[in-house]
Amino acid sequence: MSTRIAGAVLAMLLFGATSAQAQPLQSLFETANDHAFGDRPEEATRAYERLIDAGVADPDVEFNLATVHAQRGRYGAAIRHFERALRLAPGDEGARRGLDDARRVLADRRAAAEGEAEIDEGGGFGDALVRPFSEAQLAWAVLILEILLIVAVVARMRVSGSGAKLGTTLVAVLLTLLFVGSASALMIERGAFREGRDAIVLRDQVPIRNAPHPQGRELGEAREGDWARVLDRDEGFVHVRLSTREGWVEADAVGEI
Repeated sequence: MSTRIAGAVLAMLLFGATSAQAQPLQSLFETANDHAFGDRPEEATRAYERLIDAGVADPDVEFNLATVHAQRGRYGAAIRHFERALRLAPGDEGARRGLDDARRVLADRRAAAEGEAEIDEGGGFGDALVRPFSEAQLAWAVLILEILLIVAVVARMRVSGSGAKLGTTLVAVLLTLLFVGSASALMIERGAFREGRDAIVLRDQVPIRNAPHPQGRELGEAREGDWARVLDRDEGFVHVRLSTREGWVEADAVGEI
């Protein structure tokens, strides 16, 4: 059992779950790993998904599930869960390599079939800046910087002498800049400046329609592994925005990150 799963179990106990409810998480994780190493990918997939459905936000679970999907040739799903693992543990080199490998396989497959080898990785400049940090790390940074800023302001009010006041003023200004930067990064990480939610296309050649029903006119195709933004939902369909077009696709064809 990973230390992160143990932490998830402890958190469930602290926030109201009974021991009987939390204990199965450990055995379920071990069972999922047994299935994965025992070449039973379908059983492993179901077990890892049960952990996620139970509220376990753990990079090991996401990484293992992504790996199982990649072994089964489901590279869109693998990309989704590698991305989720990296949001929980931004410095995880294994997850980063897995993500790059999954994208490379899809790009090579697409190039062999169509002569095109580009996978839309999504995100922009702001996303690239905050990607090395998890949401929890940014939240802690905002809290700590806020406390330090208050201390600096109070210190400036109490010190005497021009030199001391200048020093505390400079410290307060620096902390203010860091606080604003961290708060902005946290808002970017939470998608405050973007419409909808990040998602990955899970299947290839998914029809994009102009309305949320199977008879809707086809506007194009969404490709496995590409980045998308989920803007709305309606009766088994989701409204997505991709890099080149926007429309409705079947809900199970995309997975939110």
